Amino acid sequence: MYLMREPAPVPGYLRPLSREVVDELARLIERIRLRQTVFIRHWRALCASSDDAATVPPEQLLEETYVPRLRSAIECLRRGDTAGFFRSGQALGADLADAGIPFATMVTHASFLKDGCASALADDPVAIGPALLVLERPVACLVAAAADGYYRRPHGERVDDPDDEEFFGIEVAATAPCFRGIVGRSRAMQRVFAQIARMAAGNAPVLILGETGTGKELAARAIHEAGPRNTGPFVALNCAALPRDLIESELFGHKRGAFSGAIADCVGLVRAAAGGTLLLDEVTEMGPELQAKLLRVLQERAVRPVGSTTEEPVDVRVIASTNRSPEAALRSGMLRPDLYYRLRGSTLILPPLDARREDIPDLVEHHLSMLNREHGRSGAKVRGITASALRALTDAPWPGNVRELLNVVENAFTMCSSIIRRHHLDLTGGAPGPIAAEPGARLPTFHENERTLIERVLRVTRGNKLRAARELGISRKALYARMARYGLMGLALHALARR
Repeated sequence: MYLMREPAPVPGYLRPLSREVVDELARLIERIRLRQTVFIRHWRALCASSDDAATVPPEQLLEETYVPRLRSAIECLRRGDTAGFFRSGQALGADLADAGIPFATMVTHASFLKDGCASALADDPVAIGPALLVLERPVACLVAAAADGYYRRPHGERVDDPDDEEFFGIEVAATAPCFRGIVGRSRAMQRVFAQIARMAAGNAPVLILGETGTGKELAARAIHEAGPRNTGPFVALNCAALPRDLIESELFGHKRGAFSGAIADCVGLVRAAAGGTLLLDEVTEMGPELQAKLLRVLQERAVRPVGSTTEEPVDVRVIASTNRSPEAALRSGMLRPDLYYRLRGSTLILPPLDARREDIPDLVEHHLSMLNREHGRSGAKVRGITASALRALTDAPWPGNVRELLNVVENAFTMCSSIIRRHHLDLTGGAPGPIAAEPGARLPTFHENERTLIERVLRVTRGNKLRAARELGISRKALYARMARYGLMGLALHALARR
């Protein structure tokens, strides 16, 4: 249901809708719902035949605007939600105003609602007269609420091009094809869904490969939820987010007194996920010695906590993921061959967004619907996205894949008033553009650029200096020297504290 940006109290003209009237309406609506196909067909025919059907084609107008909004208003009446009925009417008026429908046309179309109801009750002529009397007041209230929304719609929004006059409506319940939280109708994603369904039935370890932002954790969760372990826990660990000397304790647990600060026993994530699934995201960030211990967990189904002399049996399915090429990780020593060969029997490769561009409109619709549900109570909902904005999203390069796309959409959601237009989209990727040197302007020095680069990498890696050194292609010793030279030691400590 659409909420106005500044929700107004229910006006006085809706007060005549007493409890008795609402109950009578609910009974009438239930009768009409049984023959709603007849009702909609007759009402559409009347609307399409009107002489002033405005600039939007009648079929498009009815499918994208009238039917969803009226269905919402009817459901509110059926529940006795007068305030929701009022807001649905407001939303209808705002939609029609944005679509360029003349006010008189809107009133004419609303008056045809009673004729549509009469056609739905044609098999009971005695009931038509009382039904029309019952509908008289709510239809008048609907027109009044629509008029309120029609003249309260946001003004002054800039239009990028003529295509911005057309927009695609966003419904609260997204119609995008969705497989356990993953959206995609492309052939590439349908193959992924089929693989997930097959992998879910087994218990073997799984290796998920894909670029950053392709949804590796979503795929792992889908495997868990589609399989027999779905009643057990799903535990995820980002191996790149923890220092390597802490991952062992996090994974396998520890005994009290095993090391400084171990004041109590810890079961570890492997045993915490018993009966369920453990996801090890970015498994190549795990040290080789720790990968060897993980391999033993996979083979022996047992784990030995840090500081313990005995192994504990454990029943857990392990899913590992990485955004690196396994071959490159093997060559660099970041991935042990024996662990890779143990994992690669069930490998799921997620395609980058560039290989499934036809899914972008569905991803946008699904994410906007989620944002509407999450934030609709605190402000206006987004009712649609213009054709030019959707085309810009479809054509843009997405090196950050689905995650980057959804971040851009979420930013546009907060920046627009009700409809996302082209100028609401930040498609720069957040990266600094080329520096335009003005006459006489000083260009940054090599050391200034080097400091900026190191600072950005430290922020991205959250102060993980070993990982930062790898990303920069230098040794950790060289990184320490440059951090000391540029005064960045405090930044690294701050990043670690925010983990």
